[in-house]
Amino acid sequence: MEKWQVIALLLLGLGLLLASVLTRARLGDKYELKTIDLVLIILPLLFVLLITGKLKVLDAFGVKADFSSLFADAAAENIKQQVGGTTSPSVDEVVNMLQMASKGGVSDIPRLVENKTQALMFRLGQGGYYGPAIRQYFDALYASSYLQYLVVMDPNGKLFCLYDALDLAVFFRTQGEQAYDEFARWLNTPNANPLQSLKRLPGFIGADQAVARDLSKRDVLKRMDALRVDSLPVVDKEGIFVGTVERAQLTASLILEVADRLEGKE
Repeated sequence: MEKWQVIALLLLGLGLLLASVLTRARLGDKYELKTIDLVLIILPLLFVLLITGKLKVLDAFGVKADFSSLFADAAAENIKQQVGGTTSPSVDEVVNMLQMASKGGVSDIPRLVENKTQALMFRLGQGGYYGPAIRQYFDALYASSYLQYLVVMDPNGKLFCLYDALDLAVFFRTQGEQAYDEFARWLNTPNANPLQSLKRLPGFIGADQAVARDLSKRDVLKRMDALRVDSLPVVDKEGIFVGTVERAQLTASLILEVADRLEGKE
């Protein structure tokens, strides 16, 4: 663990200490430090060390616990229950709406916003994608705060890539109308050069970085750390996109599984 990470975690613990003291003061108690407050300073650091496996045995305040096997077992579980399906229109439906955009097809946008659409899906080589229509869809759905991803399928319906909507939104707004036109052209004619251009867009996560549903949580977290991302696409055995898995979901799942084991539920 880097030195700055340790410092950041200790500062977070200090923040917890101050919050604890101030909360008690508001409830009428004195401004005083208690033993539990001192524990709060190192609590975030201990938590991270336990999660990462760097601290396997805790022996403090008369309590001794060995977490090594608990976290090892929890991390070895697969990610099936943590896969979050995305609410998104089908590929054909999106293509048809985009094709109709110049003739009023964008009137369907309010319905997608109402459905809390989380992902817009495109198919390489499908044809009919139109830059201004993509912009209207993207801007409207992103403004709704629900849109999280743009998912691109290959001509066979398998995952080609996934984009983080925030990263792509910043790029599009910086580059202007031309960026939407180029994006549409690359989708319509996916030969070698357009495919490389799609891979260079910000927020790109390729199909080779997607994870299988039976992959262990440990391996998924390692891949997230290596790629410096907080979510990854999930595919089935045929390479079909089935949803996403989030770092927060994996971490919460690990904690709950360890808690269950400590309580003897498993």
